[in-house]
Amino acid sequence: MTSRDKKVKRTGGTGPKAAGGHTRQQDGPACGHTAGHTLENLLEISESMIRHCAVAVFAIDRAHRVIHWNLACEELTGIKAEEILGTSEHWRPFYPGERPCLSDLIIDGRQETMQEHYRVFGSSILLPHGLHAEGWFAEVGGRPRYLIFDASPVYNHAGEVIAAVETLQDITELKRIEEERERLNAELQDALSKIKTLRGLIPICAGCKRIRDDKGYWNQLEQYVEEHSDASFSHGLCPECFCRFFPDAKKP
Repeated sequence: MTSRDKKVKRTGGTGPKAAGGHTRQQDGPACGHTAGHTLENLLEISESMIRHCAVAVFAIDRAHRVIHWNLACEELTGIKAEEILGTSEHWRPFYPGERPCLSDLIIDGRQETMQEHYRVFGSSILLPHGLHAEGWFAEVGGRPRYLIFDASPVYNHAGEVIAAVETLQDITELKRIEEERERLNAELQDALSKIKTLRGLIPICAGCKRIRDDKGYWNQLEQYVEEHSDASFSHGLCPECFCRFFPDAKKP
């Protein structure tokens, strides 16, 4: 880890006030270091926490250079940290050509351009200055994935943005289940819209079995049912009617 990286971590935080308070707690002579740890110990612990975090995390500095790329990020993207640290190629695992990520928009203060780069986007639910985006990506780490991106700024004691942290969550299987459920619901609604059902009282003649429609006309039973449903009729004779109409015929 370079001295520049140590400086970023020493003065970082989640906001201007938090950053200042964090620095005073560590550097103040009256407070000392947490649980007897030295500043170097705390930096090493922080570095290890980010490195072994179960969520994919990367961070860039003000020059858009990658300063962190943890193990989960390596596993998700298929790109090792040594390949990308110190470069500005954090876009490479996700896009075929160079374009800004959420963390770049935060560094440049171009949050209002999110709609140019993402179909689903918005502000972070938890952090007031954070950004959120998600979507399908054709190939990340060797296969299609649905990823959720969340990014937030890192401030120094003066309230200046000195870095940006971005997390990645792979919810591909959950998204596929959700889309399959939506597809089945759409098919069900389409099927239900095509079903015609007969409801209520149907006025039918007790003698000839014709049915009176809404206009007062008497229709054959078959005609009425076919007009008010998707059913159709195939005519024939039952054995009793066959004998009644053709008494001299012998039915096999």
